[in-house]
Amino acid sequence: MLLILIGAALASDYRGIATKHIELSMQTVRSVSPFRWTDDRLARRRARFIAFDRLFGVLTMLAGAAMLVGGAHLLLSEHQ
Repeated sequence: MLLILIGAALASDYRGIATKHIELSMQTVRSVSPFRWTDDRLARRRARFIAFDRLFGVLTMLAGAAMLVGGAHLLLSEHQ
Protein backbone atom coordinates (compact mmCIF):
# COMPACT_ATOMS: atom_id res chain seq x y z
CA MET A 1 0.00 0.00 0.00
CA LEU A 2 2.89 2.31 0.78
CA LEU A 3 4.35 1.81 -2.70
CA ILE A 4 1.04 2.82 -4.23
CA LEU A 5 0.90 6.00 -2.15
CA ILE A 6 4.51 6.96 -2.86
CA GLY A 7 4.13 6.15 -6.55
CA ALA A 8 0.93 8.18 -6.82
CA ALA A 9 2.59 11.15 -5.11
CA LEU A 10 5.54 11.03 -7.50
CA ALA A 11 3.44 10.44 -10.61
CA SER A 12 1.01 13.25 -9.88
CA ASP A 13 3.74 15.58 -8.54
CA TYR A 14 1.60 16.03 -5.41
CA ARG A 15 2.66 19.29 -3.73
CA GLY A 16 5.72 19.37 -5.97
CA ILE A 17 7.25 16.25 -4.43
CA ALA A 18 8.89 15.11 -7.69
CA THR A 19 10.24 18.60 -8.35
CA LYS A 20 11.66 18.91 -4.82
CA HIS A 21 13.18 15.42 -5.07
CA ILE A 22 14.98 16.32 -8.31
CA GLU A 23 16.17 19.68 -6.97
CA LEU A 24 17.64 17.99 -3.89
CA SER A 25 19.22 15.29 -6.04
CA MET A 26 20.74 17.83 -8.41
CA GLN A 27 22.20 19.76 -5.46
CA THR A 28 23.63 16.62 -3.90
CA VAL A 29 24.99 14.94 -7.02
CA ARG A 30 26.84 17.27 -9.34
CA SER A 31 27.66 16.37 -12.90
CA VAL A 32 31.33 15.91 -13.69
CA SER A 33 31.79 17.59 -17.03
CA PRO A 34 34.68 19.56 -18.53
CA PHE A 35 32.10 21.89 -20.10
CA ARG A 36 30.16 24.59 -18.33
CA TRP A 37 26.44 23.98 -18.06
CA THR A 38 24.30 26.80 -19.40
CA ASP A 39 21.03 27.70 -17.73
CA ASP A 40 19.13 26.32 -20.71
CA ARG A 41 20.90 22.96 -20.54
CA LEU A 42 20.32 22.79 -16.78
CA ALA A 43 16.62 23.54 -17.24
CA ARG A 44 16.30 20.83 -19.91
CA ARG A 45 18.19 18.36 -17.73
CA ARG A 46 15.98 19.20 -14.74
CA ALA A 47 12.81 18.78 -16.84
CA ARG A 48 14.05 15.43 -18.17
CA PHE A 49 14.77 14.19 -14.64
CA ILE A 50 11.35 15.34 -13.42
CA ALA A 51 9.70 13.42 -16.25
CA PHE A 52 11.80 10.35 -15.35
CA ASP A 53 10.86 10.72 -11.67
CA ARG A 54 7.18 10.87 -12.55
CA LEU A 55 7.53 7.79 -14.78
CA PHE A 56 9.29 6.04 -11.89
CA GLY A 57 6.30 7.00 -9.74
CA VAL A 58 3.91 5.32 -12.18
CA LEU A 59 6.06 2.17 -12.23
CA THR A 60 6.24 2.17 -8.42
CA MET A 61 2.49 2.53 -8.20
CA LEU A 62 1.99 -0.39 -10.61
CA ALA A 63 4.45 -2.53 -8.64
CA GLY A 64 2.60 -1.74 -5.42
CA ALA A 65 -0.73 -2.66 -7.01
CA ALA A 66 0.74 -5.92 -8.33
CA MET A 67 2.09 -6.76 -4.87
CA LEU A 68 -1.28 -5.99 -3.29
CA VAL A 69 -3.12 -8.20 -5.79
CA GLY A 70 -0.50 -10.95 -5.43
CA GLY A 71 -0.74 -10.85 -1.65
CA ALA A 72 -4.53 -10.99 -1.77
CA HIS A 73 -4.34 -13.93 -4.19
CA LEU A 74 -1.95 -15.80 -1.90
CA LEU A 75 -4.15 -15.18 1.13
CA LEU A 76 -7.30 -16.30 -0.67
CA SER A 77 -5.71 -19.39 -2.23
CA GLU A 78 -4.24 -20.43 1.12
CA HIS A 79 -7.59 -20.07 2.83
CA GLN A 80 -9.34 -22.54 0.51
